[in-house]
Amino acid sequence: MSCSDRNPLTCSSGAMPAQSRREVFRLLTAAAVGGSAISFATLAHAQSKTDKKTAKYQDKPNNGQSCSQCNYFHAPKTCQLVEGDVSPSGWCSFFLKKKA
Repeated sequence: MSCSDRNPLTCSSGAMPAQSRREVFRLLTAAAVGGSAISFATLAHAQSKTDKKTAKYQDKPNNGQSCSQCNYFHAPKTCQLVEGDVSPSGWCSFFLKKKA
C-alpha cells in the first residue's frame, strides 16, 4: 500500500499533502489577521481619557478656539480625549482645529 492510498495525515513519509498545507496556511493567516484586529481593538479600548485638570479644560473659548471647532469633539458634549461632559464653547490644551 502506497502512502497516497493511506490516510495522508498518518503517512509515515513525513510530508503533508498540498491540500493540508493550504488549509494550515489559511488557518494561520486567518488567526494572525484576527489576532491583530483583536489587539488593535483592545488597545483602542484600553486608552483612557485625561481628566479635565490635566487637559487644562475650561468652560469658555481661548483666543477664538472652542471645543465645537476641535477635531476631538463629538456633539453634543463628548470629547475623545477629555473625561466627562465638555461644553461646545469650552477649550482645552489638546485643541486641534477640524479640517475644512
